Amino acid sequence: MLLALLIASSLGDRIADRAGAFVGVATRSDCSAFTRAIYGHEGIDLAASPARPGENGVTNIHRLARSRRALHSRPRRGDLVFFRDTTSRGGLTHIGIVDSVDGGGRATFVHRASRGVVRSRIDLRHPRSLRSNDVLRKSPRRLAGELVAGFASPDRLSGSRPRTPYRRVDTASRSARGSGRNRRRS
Repeated sequence: MLLALLIASSLGDRIADRAGAFVGVATRSDCSAFTRAIYGHEGIDLAASPARPGENGVTNIHRLARSRRALHSRPRRGDLVFFRDTTSRGGLTHIGIVDSVDGGGRATFVHRASRGVVRSRIDLRHPRSLRSNDVLRKSPRRLAGELVAGFASPDRLSGSRPRTPYRRVDTASRSARGSGRNRRRS
C-alpha cells in the first residue's frame, strides 16, 4: 500500500489510492470529514471556506469547489463525487472520492457509510440499473447513479492552477516602463 502511494504520479491517483486504503475501516467521522482528511493529507484544505448558518459539510465543500471552478460532469480518479437527496432532508447530502473509472461511464467511489468506509459502484449511463449501481438511500430506495450531483477536480481544489480567468500581468516590466521612478539615473 505504501509503495503504491509513493509510485502514484498524479494528485488524483494519490488521493484515490489513499482513500482506497481505508476501505473496511470503521470510523466515527462522517462522509465530509473523511474526504477532508484524505484531501488534507495531500495539502488540500476542503474547510477553507467558512460554513454558513445551517450549511452541512457537503454543501460547504461543494461551494468551495464551485468558487474554485473545480466542478465538472465526468468522473476522474481522485475526484470528489457529490450526491443529493441521500437523506430525507434533501439537497447535497453525501460525498465520496472516485476510486476508479472505466470508459463506459462506470466508476467506483470510496465513502464513509453507516458501516464504515466502503467502496461503491456508480454508472452514469445506466443510473437506474441495480447491476451497476449500489444503493445509497434505502427508503425510498435510490441508487448512486440516480443521486449523483457532480464531480470536483483535486487539481483545481489544490490551488495549483489560477483560480480566476484573468491573465497574469508582469508587474516588473510595467514598473520599469512606468513614469521613470524605477529608471536608473546616470
